[in-house]
Amino acid sequence: MRHILNRAANPLAVAPRIWGGMATNPRFDLDRYLRVSGACKPAAFDWERPQPRLSNEALFCLAYMMDIESHTIVYLRELLSTGIVREADVTAFLSCWAYEEFFHSLLLRRFLGRQGVEINDRRFAELRRRRSLADQVIVPIARLISRVTRHFPAVHMTWGAINEFSTLTGYQAVIRQTDPGAAGPKPSLLTTILERIVKDERRHFAFYFNQAQIRLRPVAAQRLTSFLLRRFWTPVGVTVRGDESMRRVCAFMFPDDAGLSALGELDSKIRALPGLEWFNLGRLYAEENRSRCFKNFSDEAAGPGGSPLQPVPLGEN
Repeated sequence: MRHILNRAANPLAVAPRIWGGMATNPRFDLDRYLRVSGACKPAAFDWERPQPRLSNEALFCLAYMMDIESHTIVYLRELLSTGIVREADVTAFLSCWAYEEFFHSLLLRRFLGRQGVEINDRRFAELRRRRSLADQVIVPIARLISRVTRHFPAVHMTWGAINEFSTLTGYQAVIRQTDPGAAGPKPSLLTTILERIVKDERRHFAFYFNQAQIRLRPVAAQRLTSFLLRRFWTPVGVTVRGDESMRRVCAFMFPDDAGLSALGELDSKIRALPGLEWFNLGRLYAEENRSRCFKNFSDEAAGPGGSPLQPVPLGEN
C-alpha cells in the first residue's frame, strides 16, 4: 500500500503527550516505544492482598473485557489479511500492541481466579471459533477496501482510536464502580491492575489517534471513514460477545449521568479528527441503552431461593 504520509510536514515531530501516554510520530519509532512500554506481567502485583468479593455484574464485566483482550490475536490476523500488512510502521506497532493486550487478558483471568471464577482455555477456543454475522460482513469488506483505495489505513487508525479510548474509559468506569477508595492511599488490587492497563491503553490510543490525524487529511479519507463508521461501527467487543452482553456491561459501567459524560468525552476526542466533527456514536449508544430500561443483573436478581447468576457466561452472538 502506498505510504501517504509527508514526514517533512509532520506537525508531530516533537511528540506531545496525550492523556499521560506517549504520542507517536506518523513514522513509528519502535525503539522509543519499547523504552516506555512493558507488558503488565502478573509478577508485578501482590496477589495475596485481601480482596472483597465483587458483585456478579462486576465479574461479568471483567470477563467481557478479558475476552476482548484475549481476542486481539484474532483482530491482528484479520488486519494482516488487508493491505495494512504492507505498512511497516503500523505492523511494528501492532506487534507490540498484541503482546501487551495478551498480558491484559492474562491479568484479568488471574484476578477472576482470585475471585473464585476459574476460566478454562476452551472458553477462548470457543470465542475464536464463532464468527458473528457482523464479522462475516465487515472483514471481507475491509479486505476489499484495502485493495481498491489507499485510504483504508485512515479507517483502521480511526477505528483503533475509538476502540482504545472506549476501552480505557471502560476500565476507569470499572474502578469507579468497584473501588470507592481508589483515589486514597490504599487502592484495591483490581484498581492497581486496571490503572496499569489504562497506561498501556492510553499509549495505544495515542498511536492510533496521531496516525488518524495525518491519514484523515484527504477529503476522500474523511468521507470513506465517516461512511463506514456510520454503517458498521459497534462498541468494542460486540462482534465477539454479542450486543446483549455489551449492553449489560454498559449498564454496569455507565448507569448514571456521569457515565454518559464519560462517553461524551469519547465523542469529543474523536470529533477532533479531520472530517469527524459529526461523531456522537458513543453517547448515542449509551443513551439508547438507558432508554431500553435494561434489566438489572444484580446479585439479587435471582431472588430468594433462586439459583445464583453465572458471572461469566459467554453469551450469545
